[in-house]
Amino acid sequence: MDLGDVFDKLGSTLLYAVIALIGGIVLIGALVYFVKREKFATFRKYAAGISIGFAIAAVIAMSYLKGLDTSYEGQGKALLFWPIMAEIIVVVVGMLCMLICGIFSKKAVKIAGICTAAGALGGFIAIMVQMTKYFGDIKADYPGANLVGMIVSAVVFMLITVGIFFLGKKADLSDTRALVYGAVAIALSFALSYAKFFEMPQGGSVTFASLLPLMIYCCMFGTRRGVIVCLVYGVLQAVQDPWILHPMQFLLDYPLAFGMIGISGIFVERKVFKFKGGTVVGFLLGGIIAVCLRYACHVLSGVFAFADWADLDTYGTAAAYSLAYNSFAFIDMVIALAAGVMVLCSKAFLDQMERSSDRATHAPDGEHILLNDTDDDFEAQVFTVESDGSNTTIEEPHGDTDEH
Repeated sequence: MDLGDVFDKLGSTLLYAVIALIGGIVLIGALVYFVKREKFATFRKYAAGISIGFAIAAVIAMSYLKGLDTSYEGQGKALLFWPIMAEIIVVVVGMLCMLICGIFSKKAVKIAGICTAAGALGGFIAIMVQMTKYFGDIKADYPGANLVGMIVSAVVFMLITVGIFFLGKKADLSDTRALVYGAVAIALSFALSYAKFFEMPQGGSVTFASLLPLMIYCCMFGTRRGVIVCLVYGVLQAVQDPWILHPMQFLLDYPLAFGMIGISGIFVERKVFKFKGGTVVGFLLGGIIAVCLRYACHVLSGVFAFADWADLDTYGTAAAYSLAYNSFAFIDMVIALAAGVMVLCSKAFLDQMERSSDRATHAPDGEHILLNDTDDDFEAQVFTVESDGSNTTIEEPHGDTDEH
């Protein structure tokens, strides 16, 4: 058995492990909730720790195996793995530095954030240069490819990504709590993406709600932070499932396609639906729009980059084939949305989600709100508002914050 087979077998094992883990947590959680409810908060912390630890272990193990398996199925892209991994390492190390700097001062966090962004941009440019070196003349190998179509599609979706970013509310992108939750969301989604129900022959798969952690993150921390986290996740997906023919196709199928998931929290963030159950409705509508945009990226990639793989005898045109082939994205969406609705139907989870997002809130137009809290019960909060050179401190009394 070669490393590729080991990689696939481990992915299948992760699927069953995830199902067993979720089933165990739900079963034990229900038992604790109904038998010894005062211990439920402690159980949640243990459950979160176990889930995060499992996700991190899965990411490390699968990434290590992929690094060893440098023979990417007939595509000769062995050297592309390492620039992409280097990009991920830069982002991860940069986020850790920002978290450490958060202990000392806000200014240090911003400096670390600028350095991380610069390093990530430099790494991304290196990836694109490396890809251009290997896949510059796509017409020579794939006569059906349309380079102009790929470039125009990539530019259009870059503009859409920018538009989605500015649709979101202003947010402090260096907020430490948002960084921690973002890293956790990426790790959980990446681990779940290995739990595949089935995999498509030219890339793409139906997973065990792998998009759900990203969608929940976007609802909790807003569209602007969500877009950035989803773009990082898209690059990470190129490590797991590297079907790369050209830099423009890479952009469409990976960072841009998954970056579209960032819009999934826009209705929850903007509180468009204020009636009871409005959060669930906003989540569903945002998730559907996000996955439709992701689907459009994959379809355009299929039309302009993968036309030579199209089954023209059955579908007639490359466009029809791409529309049918990439429909797996909707199956993946249904699973993620169904799981999300089950989670969001829990009042305790909704309360916790609102608390976490409130702690990371910052006022617009130069006003900075610092939330200092000590535990999950929000027992004490101190708001420091800086405006026009004056400082105002407001201390909120202790109290039950479960009522919203």
